[in-house]
Amino acid sequence: MKNKAYDLSSYSFSSNEQVLVDTNVWLYLFPAPTGSLNSGFANQYATAFSKLVSAQAQPVLDPMVLSEYLNRYIRIEWEGNYKTTYPKFKDFRTSEDFKTVASAAKTFAQKILSFCQLHSIPANELDLNQALAHFSAGGVDFNDALLVDICKKKNLKLMTNDGDFQDGGIKVLTTNPGLLKACP
Repeated sequence: MKNKAYDLSSYSFSSNEQVLVDTNVWLYLFPAPTGSLNSGFANQYATAFSKLVSAQAQPVLDPMVLSEYLNRYIRIEWEGNYKTTYPKFKDFRTSEDFKTVASAAKTFAQKILSFCQLHSIPANELDLNQALAHFSAGGVDFNDALLVDICKKKNLKLMTNDGDFQDGGIKVLTTNPGLLKACP
């Protein structure tokens, strides 16, 4: 079943509405200094997130999203600033330079946690077999399949810029023109 995409530029949040925020949105809101993210998208998601908070809607966080955020933040910094000094990522992870980058990432992660409510679905209630089936068919990332399952089970909307979120039968909030076109 196709997802239904809503354009964040005209979307009105309601009080107590719950929205699971995807990793890519957090990277727009709290980017790594050397990140090469599209500033247009960053501005659009910053405006949308501000409207979400002003409306007293509730951003929801899944721990795997926070893990993806931290891992991507660190990789962006390594690729942009440290890869020539530490050609092997593992060498970077054990360096003093890593501690500086990780400290910044930790600060942003704590800000993310301060905005969000963690969802309350235990891992044993997620449909891991369905996520594996979608993954093995080649159409979806395993974590993305789990996020769709979480959104379904908790009746959450998903705020994302990831064009892969076309199927699953959930409501998606986005500024991604391809996703808006694919999921009218």
